Amino acid sequence: MPFSLRSQIADILNILEFMKKNYLMAVCLFLTVMSGCGNKEQAPQQAEPVKVKVMTVVSSVRNETVRFSGTVQEENGSSLSFPLMGRVKSVKVDLGSRVRQGQLLATLDEVSMQNTYQAAKAALKQAEDAYQRMKELHEKGSLAEMKWVEVQSKLQQAQSMEAVARKNLTDCQLYAPFSGVIAEKSLEVGQNVVPGVQVLKLVSDDRLKVRISVPETEIARVVRGQKAVIEAPVLNGAKAEGVVTEKGVQANPLSRSYEVNIGIQTKNTGLLPGMVTEVWLQDADKSQACVLPANVLQLDEHNNYFVWLKGADGKASKRVVACGKFTATGVTVVNGLNEGDEVIVEGQQKVCEGTLLAL
Repeated sequence: MPFSLRSQIADILNILEFMKKNYLMAVCLFLTVMSGCGNKEQAPQQAEPVKVKVMTVVSSVRNETVRFSGTVQEENGSSLSFPLMGRVKSVKVDLGSRVRQGQLLATLDEVSMQNTYQAAKAALKQAEDAYQRMKELHEKGSLAEMKWVEVQSKLQQAQSMEAVARKNLTDCQLYAPFSGVIAEKSLEVGQNVVPGVQVLKLVSDDRLKVRISVPETEIARVVRGQKAVIEAPVLNGAKAEGVVTEKGVQANPLSRSYEVNIGIQTKNTGLLPGMVTEVWLQDADKSQACVLPANVLQLDEHNNYFVWLKGADGKASKRVVACGKFTATGVTVVNGLNEGDEVIVEGQQKVCEGTLLAL
């Protein structure tokens, strides 16, 4: 190979070797720079504390009252009627008359019933005499068994007829089943009455009650034995005391309310059945509760009320609560908060779980 050609080839190889070395150096330099950048830690950014105001929870015993309209009713009342048809012979009472248990109130004309009873009584005596005569014959074996059975049957029939006639005669008189006052009267002398139709209404005014209708939203807070205060115009500004004696369990399908009866404990109030009253029912729930400003409460995605608290670590934390009544001073929180909890009352819209707080 000529010397000039060999020299040219050598020059080309030297150039290629130089380019190769420089390329490797460039790649290594790039990787070194990138590696150095990857090892540098980004300096953390310290979050600014959110300035808030808090309120310390101080609980107290709930002592609320709720007002209802009610009607006075008798504790014990009875519609009185004659059990048979007849003409009124006498009426012994007037509207408003006070009667005692067992007192005669009214009578029917008993002439026909008296005659029927006398006839039944005579038939019974005749059947009893026949029974005694036939009994002696039956014991001697001189009376056929079939005839003896017939005699026994006639005696039983006569006894039944006498008992019915005696009861009908007694039912011509109407007596007071208990002591009380005649509240309604719808019979006069000479009037014909029908069996089972009310002619008098007797009420016991020494034991009265007030009936109220409680909405379904309030009925869970009503319990037997719960105290009540009763007001009415007849009391002239005074108040009567009462206590819940009965609580209905079936709602009125139209009003969705439940009937509650309140026994009146105060004596000689002047209250009478039918009077309209105002009843203040004292809340039977004596659990601990606190009152918060209404704007503190928020709703989460599950429609639960919650508040933000300032924890011991100075950070915000969410707390779900149960609310009672909304009042003029705020909202009664009945569950979810403890004595000493610090509730965020200003700035709560700017915090989330774990937010650092500043007062």
